[in-house]
Amino acid sequence: MKSNSCGRFTFGTTFMTGLMTRLIVAVALVFCAAVAHAEEKRTCSDEEERQADRQLALFSQDTNRSHASIEQHLPFGAHLGTHASQGSPTNEELLVQAGYVIMHDGDLRTALWTAHRLTREDVIRGESKDRVECFRPDIRLPEDHAAIKEDYEEPIFDRGHMTSDRDLRDNLTEQLNSYILSNMAPQYSSFNSGLWKKLEDMGRDWAKAYETVYVTSGALFDFNHRDNRDKDEMAARMGSHHQTARVAIASHFYKIFLRRSGNGWCTIAFLLKHYNRSGAGTVRRRLQDAIESLATIEEPAEIMFHPKLDRTEIWESLDGSGWGLASGETIDNTACGSPRVEH
Repeated sequence: MKSNSCGRFTFGTTFMTGLMTRLIVAVALVFCAAVAHAEEKRTCSDEEERQADRQLALFSQDTNRSHASIEQHLPFGAHLGTHASQGSPTNEELLVQAGYVIMHDGDLRTALWTAHRLTREDVIRGESKDRVECFRPDIRLPEDHAAIKEDYEEPIFDRGHMTSDRDLRDNLTEQLNSYILSNMAPQYSSFNSGLWKKLEDMGRDWAKAYETVYVTSGALFDFNHRDNRDKDEMAARMGSHHQTARVAIASHFYKIFLRRSGNGWCTIAFLLKHYNRSGAGTVRRRLQDAIESLATIEEPAEIMFHPKLDRTEIWESLDGSGWGLASGETIDNTACGSPRVEH
């Protein structure tokens, strides 16, 4: 009996162990398949690249299309640069395409800012689409103003999207045109895959919750911390394996989100130091600490954001409230307060 009982116990244990093993393997296979699909990507074909470049050329030649795109993504006018520290003229140029708008600096060979409207429909329609990479120079820029692939052939920096490709995945051509190098900035990998990615994800969450948000992403060059933008010739440059040092490295990056609330507008702005480390504390805490007023970013960036929007109609969040970042708050139950300006 003892032997038989032990045998029955061994059989049951073996059976259960085998069953658990099969369940674990099945779950692992499902998980791996989901991860593989989530990370699936490919490179654009030659024809897709040509089609995307044709759209860039079309917008540069068609004033009506360009104006319509600017009005769509910047309903209160293109952000206004003051250029106080740069002098005149500058090699800054507004580049317009269907999915977003770029203010590009030919001396820095990177974007100063990009802006785009992001809607709930954009996010939902793009969620099932895969990443299609199409890194290439911007055909609209002179050679001496344009970043090229060789500039980024080095071991330190990522090609950081200013306007995220995931925000444009509902339209293949627009997604491909997020990969022009005029929409890239050198970003440390831990920064690009850390707080920057988290803000991109939050922007899509906010678009789904609030229907429409206007997103501005910018690079700030203020290494001397004198509350104004460094001169272009003083900017640090990214080296490469090709012995070039052409593309400027930002000291900070920022993201500004704007949405409608009743008869007014809500905004929240983040100013992030561009570090080559992850930082301490939770992501939520670090983002709360990075919240700034518009004025705090405008001064060193030498830019006035949304110049035609009456500041008395803006409610600025300085603690994450109204956006699901304040203590005990979630995106689902957030509402802006009365319009106010805080500096």
